Amino acid sequence: MTLHPQARAYLEAMGEPDEMSAETVAAVRAEMRAAVPPSADRVAVEHVADVDAGGVPSRLYRPREGAPVALYVHGGGWVLHDLETHDAFCRYLSDATGFALLSVGYRLAPEHPYPAPLDDVEAAARWLRSNGASLGVDASWLPAIGDSSGGNLVAGLAVRDPRAVDLQVLVYPATDRRALLADEDNAALDRGGMDWFWEAYAPGELGDQPEVSPLRAVHAGLPPALVVTAEHDSLRTQGEAYATALAEAGVAVTAQRVLGQVHGFWRQPAVFDASRDTVAMVAGFLEAHRP
Repeated sequence: MTLHPQARAYLEAMGEPDEMSAETVAAVRAEMRAAVPPSADRVAVEHVADVDAGGVPSRLYRPREGAPVALYVHGGGWVLHDLETHDAFCRYLSDATGFALLSVGYRLAPEHPYPAPLDDVEAAARWLRSNGASLGVDASWLPAIGDSSGGNLVAGLAVRDPRAVDLQVLVYPATDRRALLADEDNAALDRGGMDWFWEAYAPGELGDQPEVSPLRAVHAGLPPALVVTAEHDSLRTQGEAYATALAEAGVAVTAQRVLGQVHGFWRQPAVFDASRDTVAMVAGFLEAHRP
């Protein structure tokens, strides 16, 4: 399928992708923070609070007292984005799903390469398991949601400890450092940029660690998963390969390819109809699997 008109307009508005290097990281981060929508444009959520999740700065979104809760791990190539860049989307996601979210402000590469980001996600998950009641949420069953590199970190956490979370929602995840990228090179995520992100996070042979490249892990016994990919995304092939590997290992997995779409569509419901539809699908998936 060709690009959806909304995706085509999005790419045209983006222009050329940012040139990633150690020298440009700070400027690109600042640019992305500057693009955060005004507070007035954000969905109202009953309770939003910054918390220390076992030493990891995080933000709790609670739509109602006693709501079920999910761990949320943002994307950005392990290098970009933070609690602020994903604040508007987390508010939308919490409101649309009825789930509270703990958004994890993990340390970023290249200043903090592997295993620091994954260690932070693990620490936040363990803290949430133990402190759900004091936060006014139900953490007795804990799903985790991650997009892009955040999906990689969720999958990596499940490989490190299959009991850390009870369900994985992986949106266009990176799953294998050595995999050939799909032939979908565009401004949303270009192949050169993705290679740089991988090296910033897990340089050299670290990229071969199973919890860094979960496609290379032993998959039997991992938590059930929903894997969402975008048709025009260089990570599409490895995301779908990961879903296949889970299925072949006997893991309950659902895979969904969103046609016509590009990397990044998920967290932009004001831009993409497909974002709103995918969030609705995730809401149904969470509710269907909730004990």
